[in-house]
Amino acid sequence: MKFVFITLILIFTAFNIFPNGIRESMNSNVEQVDNSRETSIIVGRVEVYGNEPHTYAGIVDENDKVYAIYPTAKEAELRRLQGYLIKFTVVFVDERVYGSLFLKGGTVEPVKWEILDGD
Repeated sequence: MKFVFITLILIFTAFNIFPNGIRESMNSNVEQVDNSRETSIIVGRVEVYGNEPHTYAGIVDENDKVYAIYPTAKEAELRRLQGYLIKFTVVFVDERVYGSLFLKGGTVEPVKWEILDGD
């Protein structure tokens, strides 16, 4: 009787554990968009700061205010656009992000951008 009871508990536990893991792995590649975040428009250029091998990119707007870019994956993507005048749609990051992302204008997460002209 104990064997049957323990087996049933293990089966019910397995059904509760494994479906959660499968659902999480199926949705791991899906980008979830949070529509509740406020976006702002910044018109400026991408500039690279620091010394090799410790460099990081930032956005300098038309008023010479400098913003750090977060996350680093977007920063790496935007480095290729250095020198272009770009219209960025960004979300300001409220919490402090550690690393090389301390620039005076704050930290932004670019959502989308449009190249206006090039040098």
